[in-house]
Amino acid sequence: MRFNYLGHASWLVEASGLRLMLDPLLHERHAGGVFEVVPRRRIDPKSIRADFVFVSHAHFDHFDIDSLGALARADPDTVFVTSDDLVAEVASILGFSTVRVVAPGTQVELSGGLSFTTTPSYAPEIEWGTLYRDATGSVWNLIDTVFPSPADVAAIRAAVLGDAELDLALAPIQTLREIALSTAGDVGFSPVDHRHLLACAVATGAKTIAPSACGEALTQPYDALNRYVYPVSRARATRDLQRFSPSTNTIAPRLGQAIVVEGGHIDLEPASLPIEWLGEGDDPRFFAPIEPARMYDPNLDGRDPGEMRNAARAWCETDLAPALGRSLGGREDAGRLSLVLEIVGPDDRFALRFDGRGHCVGGTDPEYDVFVTVAESMLLDVIEGKRGWVEPLLAGLLRSSIRGAEISPGRCDPLQIAPIFPYYAIPYRRSIERAVIARARAYASRR
Repeated sequence: MRFNYLGHASWLVEASGLRLMLDPLLHERHAGGVFEVVPRRRIDPKSIRADFVFVSHAHFDHFDIDSLGALARADPDTVFVTSDDLVAEVASILGFSTVRVVAPGTQVELSGGLSFTTTPSYAPEIEWGTLYRDATGSVWNLIDTVFPSPADVAAIRAAVLGDAELDLALAPIQTLREIALSTAGDVGFSPVDHRHLLACAVATGAKTIAPSACGEALTQPYDALNRYVYPVSRARATRDLQRFSPSTNTIAPRLGQAIVVEGGHIDLEPASLPIEWLGEGDDPRFFAPIEPARMYDPNLDGRDPGEMRNAARAWCETDLAPALGRSLGGREDAGRLSLVLEIVGPDDRFALRFDGRGHCVGGTDPEYDVFVTVAESMLLDVIEGKRGWVEPLLAGLLRSSIRGAEISPGRCDPLQIAPIFPYYAIPYRRSIERAVIARARAYASRR
């Protein structure tokens, strides 16, 4: 088997006469222009020539509309495989003629003796990893799969492979602080989280481990977040893994290299397809979560501030307030809740305060229970179905602080409420569904 590394979590697999494209990111930017692959590059979709395209889950660094649309145009007969019905629907809209949703724990036999097994994740999202086997060896691509403990990893490995050896694991060994700033969480490096990822990688029992799924950075104008999100570089993670498990071989292919698995041996060779380099430069990710990150509105489309203000206020009054009443109105503390939404425009900002009964009861409140701040143009993009909440959240332009507590004699418990309360009006998953379906239809209409 030959795993060509194309950046982040994108791999082109050549095995048993087949070509499998995993989680393709082929263009300069993804996730609504918020992220880019590092180092910067572009890949011609026609060079992929995949028999199968796999998309592990619906996160936008694995599920990219433009890349998938380009692959569907290049070869609509490529078989599309995913874990998620939403991803499958988008693939059909984009033009893939054969789309399959495969559940975790499924083994699929392909031609030439190649098989893959989907491995489960304990994350709340729908996702899986994939373990590939043929006559040359076995490779487990863990992708973003989440495990409570290393013992769970070992149990899954044993269930799939039994006593057979695992030659290579492509493992996420770099901790991330993707939403720590946005949710007023701990923005620092966590040795506990770092140890967990290293231990889970080692628990695969693989003879060789390679880092995967952490090769992106935020782009301008969102790049200030590069100082908050990436505590551990790829080089450090690889060194730490070697120290953590000296008996494990570690390998870190550069973008444009291929890991070759053959009869228990692992080698690095040049990749089998051309890559257009867009300038390597310095890595923009430098972890230093010290300085405050400014809250602002990029207003990329140059929308009129007054019109944005009127539209945002109208949505708050006609959609958000009633949704809060429906979701929270039955609570004993509904009338006491203080939920503040601060909307930051290009020139100024304003705040609205809601109770749990669906009433807009004024402006800001220094004694709030939940405080949410959002860039106005991003909010309107979500309202209009152009973006999912995930994009302003990861860009640091949707943030929350929850300070309320449930107090009773001798007790102080966390307030049971969505920390980003606009989700009550437009649920998180629903926002993603609307955005990706709209983007897929727009892409398909450009044929």
